[in-house]
This record gives sequence, C-alpha cells and structure tokens, in this order.
Amino acid sequence: MKGGLAVLISAVLMGTLPYFVKNIELQPFSITFLRVFFGLIFVSLFMLVFREKPKISKKLFLLGAVNTGVVAFYISAISMLYAAFAALLLYMAPVYISAYKLLKGEISAISLSVTFLGVSGLFLMLYPFGEVNIGVIFGFLSGLFYAFLFAYLRRLRKDYSSLQITFSNLLVGAVLLAPFSLNVRNFELIYVFLGLIPTAIPFVLLSYGMRFVKEERGAVIALIEPVVASFIGYSIFGEVLNLRQLIGAATILLASFVSTLDKEGEKDVSEG
Repeated sequence: MKGGLAVLISAVLMGTLPYFVKNIELQPFSITFLRVFFGLIFVSLFMLVFREKPKISKKLFLLGAVNTGVVAFYISAISMLYAAFAALLLYMAPVYISAYKLLKGEISAISLSVTFLGVSGLFLMLYPFGEVNIGVIFGFLSGLFYAFLFAYLRRLRKDYSSLQITFSNLLVGAVLLAPFSLNVRNFELIYVFLGLIPTAIPFVLLSYGMRFVKEERGAVIALIEPVVASFIGYSIFGEVLNLRQLIGAATILLASFVSTLDKEGEKDVSEG
C-alpha cells in the first residue's frame, strides 16, 4: 500500500501543474527550465537534511534526459492545447506499457483490465478533440517518454535512493534547458512554488513509490493527475465538466482505488 499511496500523492500534486503553466507568461521550455531549476534547489535542501550524497552515472543521465523530455513536451502541450487534452495524451502511457508487457506475456489479466478501465475513463472525460497539430505531437511524445520513465525508473530504484534519482533528474534537466533561462527577465514568487508543489515533492514521492509497484499499476494510479487538473480547471478557471466527463473522472478514481488494493501489484526491489 505504501508504494501506491506515494504514487497517488505524487499524482495529485503534479495535477496542479496546469495552474502554474497558465499563470506564467513565458515560452514552454523556459517554464520547464524554471520548474526543474527551482525543483533542484528544493531537492538539494532535502538531500542536505537527510544527508544524502548525490550520484552521477550514465544510467541516471539517461533517466534525467527522459524525465526532461516528459516535462518539456507536457508543458508544451499544455501551452498549445486544452490542459485536459494534454493530460489525455500524457496518460496514454499506461496503454503503451500494457501493450509492451502483453506482447512479452508479463502482465496479469487484472492489471490489464484496470489499465483499460482507467484509460476508458480518460476518454469519457476528455474526448473528442480536434485535428493533429504540433501540440498534439508534443502530447504524444510526452506519453511515450512517460511510459519509458515508468519502466526504467524501477530498475534504477534498486541502486539509488529517491532523492538521488530526483536530484539527478532535475540537475540533468537544468543543464539541458539552461539556454532557455535567457528568456527569463524577472523573478516571480510563483517560480518558487512551481519548483516545490508540482515538482520537487511529487518527483521524490514518485521515484520512492515505484520501488514497490509494477510499472503498469503505477501508471494507472497516476491517472488521478488529470482528474485533479480537471477539477482545478473547474474551481479556478471556471471550466465546467459535463455528465460524461464526471462519469469518466469517477471511472478513473475507481481504477486508481482498485489498483491500490491489488496485492499482487506490490513488489519490493529486494524480491527481484
């Protein structure tokens, strides 16, 4: 249960990201830089408090590059599309994971059923939308990168702590995106909260939680993120959910809840 709960809280906090993106008047990749840069500051402080030593390796660099791709493509999609549509494309990741696992014969019928239950809820909430454009392409890429992130994260979790993984992810992102910092002319307090609420805290929780859950299960639990984003849109930006979308949101919540109760989905790294 502890792994699923960590992923769940992480997803809720990351669901607040559209609020920050829509309230910062900068280009998407500049917003991405601010997110990873200020997130890196907070995670560095966490490491000092818990006396963690940073580690750098080729595997961590690859994970950091993938994580940067997820963040950059997702923020770009949010900037160009409705936040709900961007979330749908990001959270197609469970489908990619399940399809891959199914081909390898490594996924249970329960996990597959829960995955498609969650994705069906997303379609009820977010479908239909318009033609393919650059924003849709960015959203599609964010989903592909996110699927790989989930799959690769559990492998590295055997050798690195949650803080070490998060620190490396954000450090790599800050370095790769440093040129986009030139577009940031003034400091605003919202940048600090961007680095803490939808970034530093949930990133640490995600890397910790994925130690205890299977890739497809973690991806399903994280489907709560677009539900949170949609309700934030309703309460802050006045975006009204219709009956179909409310049913879809309830379906996703059900899938996430059932997934956390699936004892077969729990597996500590020490077991394999």
